Amino acid sequence: MPPLRTSRGAVVSHPCPSADSAVRTVPLRAVFFDFDGTLWDPEPHIFHAYAEVFRRHGQVLTGSTWSTVVGTVGFDLWTELERLTGGCVDREAADAVVSLGTEERLAGLGSRPGVHRWLAELDRSGLARVLVSNSRRPWIARYLRQCGIDRGWRAIHSSDGRPDRAKPAPHLYQEALDRLGLRPDEAMAFEDSPSGIKAAKRAGLRCVAVPNAMTAGLDLSEADLTLASFAHMDLPQLLHSMGLRAGSGDPPQGSRARRAARGADSPEAGRSIPEHRQGASSMTVLPSANSCGEDVEDVLHHYYNPPHPLKAARGEGVYLCADDGTRYLDCSSGTFNLTLGYSHPEIVEAVRAQAGELIHVTSKFQSGPVNELVSRLAEIAPDGLSRVHLKSSSGSDANEGAIKIAQHHTGNPDIVSLFRAHLGQTMGMIGASGAAFRRAPFPSQIPGVVHVPDPYCARCFYRQERATCGLLCAERINDFIDYASSGRVACVVVEPISGNGGNVVAPDGYLQALRDLCDERGILLVFDEIQTGFGRTGHMFAADTYGVTPDMLTFGKGLGGSGLPIAGILAKERLTGLEGHHISSTFGANVLAAAAAVKTIEILRRPGFLENVRAVGAHVMSRLRELAPQVPFMGDIRGEGLMIGVEIVDSDGAPDPALTTHLAERGMAHGLLLRTSLYGFGNVVKVRPPLIMTREEADDMCDRLRRLFLDAS
Repeated sequence: MPPLRTSRGAVVSHPCPSADSAVRTVPLRAVFFDFDGTLWDPEPHIFHAYAEVFRRHGQVLTGSTWSTVVGTVGFDLWTELERLTGGCVDREAADAVVSLGTEERLAGLGSRPGVHRWLAELDRSGLARVLVSNSRRPWIARYLRQCGIDRGWRAIHSSDGRPDRAKPAPHLYQEALDRLGLRPDEAMAFEDSPSGIKAAKRAGLRCVAVPNAMTAGLDLSEADLTLASFAHMDLPQLLHSMGLRAGSGDPPQGSRARRAARGADSPEAGRSIPEHRQGASSMTVLPSANSCGEDVEDVLHHYYNPPHPLKAARGEGVYLCADDGTRYLDCSSGTFNLTLGYSHPEIVEAVRAQAGELIHVTSKFQSGPVNELVSRLAEIAPDGLSRVHLKSSSGSDANEGAIKIAQHHTGNPDIVSLFRAHLGQTMGMIGASGAAFRRAPFPSQIPGVVHVPDPYCARCFYRQERATCGLLCAERINDFIDYASSGRVACVVVEPISGNGGNVVAPDGYLQALRDLCDERGILLVFDEIQTGFGRTGHMFAADTYGVTPDMLTFGKGLGGSGLPIAGILAKERLTGLEGHHISSTFGANVLAAAAAVKTIEILRRPGFLENVRAVGAHVMSRLRELAPQVPFMGDIRGEGLMIGVEIVDSDGAPDPALTTHLAERGMAHGLLLRTSLYGFGNVVKVRPPLIMTREEADDMCDRLRRLFLDAS
C-alpha cells in the first residue's frame, strides 16, 4: 500500500499489520452510518434557519451555542433565546420559521462527496450497512430518497425523537448489533459529531469521524480515525489502515447466541477491539491514491498546470458525476460548449455511427458529413452570410481567420475590439482581446489593436444614463478611430453578449449603431458568436436576437452539441478569395465533429426547442431577480435566453471578485458547477446551463443557487 499523505505532503503513520498479524486481522461484517451531517450535510442549513429566528429577535446564534446541540435530541434553543432577550418567544411561530427555512434550504441537497462510491464498495464487498440516526423515520426516508441512497440498507435504527434512546447513549448501536447478531469488533461506525462518536464508543465500536463544516472544529478525539471526507479514502485503504478485512455481512454461526449470552451492556463489549487499535490516538488520513489505484500525486506531478481535484467519471444531461459518485448540476455547460448537455444520446449515436466509417480526412477533400454541415449552416445563417469556412479547429482560430480575411479584403491593418473582449487564446487573439492581465506575461503582441469601452450600462464608462446617453459607447468609437488608430481599420470585432467579460448585454440600438458606423467608414463588422451562437440566446444566433447582420460571424463551442471540437466562419459572398492555406488547421473540418454538428443543428431546429430556451431563461431570470432583494451582494442580473450573468458587489456596490470566486468554489458543496468572469478576476457569476434544461431542472438549479447565496449572505 502506498504511504498515506496529508494535503501538505507529509506522510502520516498508521498501524500497518505485520505479516504475522495480517493472518489475525478481524473480519468486519457491518458498517453503521449516522445520517445527518455524515452521509449528507443539512447542518449549515438547519443552523441558518434557527439563526434567522435569533436575528429577528435582535440576537446572534453563535457557533459555540450550536455546537452544544449538534447530534442531540430534545434541545431547546428557544430557552436560550429567551435568556438572551429577557422575554418570551412565540415558540410555535419560531418553529414555523425554522420549518419553512429548512424546507427551502434543503430542497435538492445531495449526499456528501464520496458517499455513493463508498456505499457501492460496501455492497460489492458483501458488508452489511446499517443506518443509525437520531432523526425521525419520515425525515430519514425522505432525504435518503432525495440523496439517491435509499436502497441497500440492512436496517435503519432511529430514536424517533425520543431523548432516552438518542445518542450519545449507546442504545441505538446496541440494538443494531443485536439485530445483526454481531459483536462490537465485527462492526464499525461513521459519525460526524462528538455526541455520535461517544455513542458508538460506548457500544464498543470502532468509530471513524467524518466531520462537516459545522463539526470540524469540535473535539472529535474520541474517534479512532478522522477523515476529512469520504472522497479522501476508499474502503480497501481504510480496512488496511485499521487492520481489518471484509467478511460476510451475515454473522458466523453461533455469534448471535454469543451476543445474546454476553448481553448488550456486558463489560466484554468494549474489550473485543483488536490489540493494535487499543489506546491508539486519533489521526487524520488523506491518501495519495484514488479509487482506480493510480498514484494521484505522481500523475499530477506531470501536469503543466495541476487540475482541479474533482475527477469526472460520466455525465448525463445537465449533470456531471465525479468518480466518487457525487452529482453536480453544471451551470456552465462544461466550458459553455455543451449545448445539448453531457452525452446526449443522439449525439453519442451519431458519433458512434460515423466513427466506424471515417473519423478524419484532410480538409482538402470532401466528405458526406462536412458537405451536409455546410449545407445546414448555409440554411440557418443570418441573411447574406452564404459562405461557410470550416477549416478552423477552435474559436481562437476562427476569430484569427476572420481578421485575416478582413485585412486581406480591406488592405487595412487595424482592429477595433472592446475593453472586456475575449477573442481567444492564440498570441494574436490575446492581443486583440481586452483585459491587460491577459497580455501582461507576453512581451510580443499584435500591433494595430484599438480597445474601446464596452456598452456596459450598469457601469457606463461615460457615466451616462441610457435614456439620455445617445449611445456614446458607439458614437465615441469614431474618436478612437480618428485619434487612437492608424486611420486604417480593417474590422470591428464584437461579442453581441460578452462571453468572459461579464455577460455584458448591449443596450437596444447599439449593434445597429455599430453596423451603421462600419458601413459609413468602409469597415467590416465581425460578430464573435463563439459563445452566443447555436441557441444560447434563445435564437439560433445573437444576430437573429438583435436583428443585425454582420459581414462575418465566427462560431464554435456549442455546435459540437456534447463537446465535439468544431469551429468556423460564416461570411458574405464578396469576402471570398483568401487562399485556404492562410486560414486552415490540421483538425479543421473534422468528419466526426461534423457528424455531431449536423445532429446538433437538427435538434436545435426542432419545433419548440428554442422557444423552450427563451422560456426557461426568462424563468431563471425571474427567480434570480426575486432572490436579489434578500441577498445584499447580488447586483445587476442580465442576459438573453440561457446566457445569464449575476454581478456580485460589496456593500458600496463596487465589484467584489473575491466573493465571486468564493461563491463559485462553495457552489460545489451545493452540487453546482459555476464559472466566473475574467478567469476569476471578474465579479460576475455566469449561469449558462445546457440548453436542454427543463423548467424542473431550472428550479433545481435556482433552489441551489438560492441556498448558496443565502448561506453566503
